[in-house]
Parts: sequence; C-alpha cells; structure tokens
Amino acid sequence: MVFTKESKDNELYVHMNGKLIYKRWLKTGQSKVFDLIAHDKYTEYSINENKK
Repeated sequence: MVFTKESKDNELYVHMNGKLIYKRWLKTGQSKVFDLIAHDKYTEYSINENKK
C-alpha cells in the first residue's frame, strides 16, 4: 500500500494507492473518512496516529 499526503490551501488530503481516503480542514480541525476499509481494527496504520 502506498500512502501519499497532499496539502492544498486549508485542506489536507490522504490518498491510498491513488484513491482519496481522508480529508481534513486544517483551520477548523474537521475531517472526513471516505473509505472505511482503509482503516479498521485489522489495519496496521492509523490515519491519526504515527506508527510506534
């Protein structure tokens, strides 16, 4: 899996294999997850947390 982060103006986008899975508005802190399969209890990575 390839994760890419892109920041435009006030928005942060996270893509997985070229598909948009997460968007966050930086000024307000609001966010939206577009693909629930991208992060569930069986995945290795968390969008909000760094891997330890």
